[in-house]
Amino acid sequence: MRRAAAVMLVLGILAPVASAARIIPTYRLDSKTDGRGPLDVVRVAMARQTDGRLRGEVTMEHAWTAGDLRAGTGASGSICLTLYTRREPGADPPDWLVCATPAKSGEVLRGRVLRDRVNGPPRQVAAATVTRPTARTVYLRFDQTAIGPRAAMRFAAESVTRGRGCPRPLGCRDTAPDAPTTGNLRLRRTASSG
Repeated sequence: MRRAAAVMLVLGILAPVASAARIIPTYRLDSKTDGRGPLDVVRVAMARQTDGRLRGEVTMEHAWTAGDLRAGTGASGSICLTLYTRREPGADPPDWLVCATPAKSGEVLRGRVLRDRVNGPPRQVAAATVTRPTARTVYLRFDQTAIGPRAAMRFAAESVTRGRGCPRPLGCRDTAPDAPTTGNLRLRRTASSG
């Protein structure tokens, strides 16, 4: 009896700690069936994890594979978080992109953090970790230091597929939420390293 009481006491103490560490993301929903191609984005979410990394989450209406991002033409598609820290959504391109793109074969997705440049294509500044918790969802995790100290940012998601039935060279695109709407994520400021 004492042992059961001790276990209940420990569980009672640990339960609030576990729930306090739970991450609740900021998310935006998008209407179903508004995208062309196999990747119709229906939900995008962003959260700051307990370890300080940022986690983006993009969910499609239906299950998908890395093969849905590959086109037989050699140009692959992508699933990207579009992050606005200074620029205005709808009027300017995003300041940052965090993208998952397929490897040449298999189900491996590569993650990259890209910074937009005025006079050139976006430049990779860091890597992102890509995981698939479900057949419809992809997580993109990256260090906040990759985009610098921010008090807040606006975010959205975009899927791009190429191939049959998609216009060239842009491909089939879907955004969530519909542009120029974004979600807002408040961040704690990080200390300057310099």
